[in-house]
Amino acid sequence: MPAGKLVLGCFTLTALVLACAATPLGATSSGIQAAKQKAPKGAVVFERECAACHGKRGEGLSSAPAIMGAGALPTYARDPSTQGGATIQSDTQQQLQNKLRPPGEQTRQPFRTAADLYDYVSKWMPLPQARIGSLSPDEYWAVVNFMLTAHGSAVPAGGVTPENAANVSVAAP
Repeated sequence: MPAGKLVLGCFTLTALVLACAATPLGATSSGIQAAKQKAPKGAVVFERECAACHGKRGEGLSSAPAIMGAGALPTYARDPSTQGGATIQSDTQQQLQNKLRPPGEQTRQPFRTAADLYDYVSKWMPLPQARIGSLSPDEYWAVVNFMLTAHGSAVPAGGVTPENAANVSVAAP
């Protein structure tokens, strides 16, 4: 291989590695700022109850999944039995995965709406298990508003409420 092509190849590889390393995981800085302004109570509760496991940007730490930003809040759960935790792709696969879990172990329905997200976090968070369900309904709604705003989802002007949550998509545009 000519030296020029080798140098160009090394330069391209280095540029790609640096670009990937510079891309932060989780919510963007502007998303976090918007969420802090629009859902300040949610920001406080998220920092206190969620960030230690999920990261300040919701990027996911250790075994806790990403909950904000690109690739977060997939419609279906990630299948822990696959290499890299591939996302389950259908209701049938999700139902099978839920049936295979031991009785009493958490299961997750698809995240399509803010109501789905609220239902999950209010029944299964925060961890450890002794703390599950320990927040008030207002605190859970505040966290949902913070998360969805930071994630880039279209949150109504007055925020997500029990009355409109079924109509608010968790998908970021």
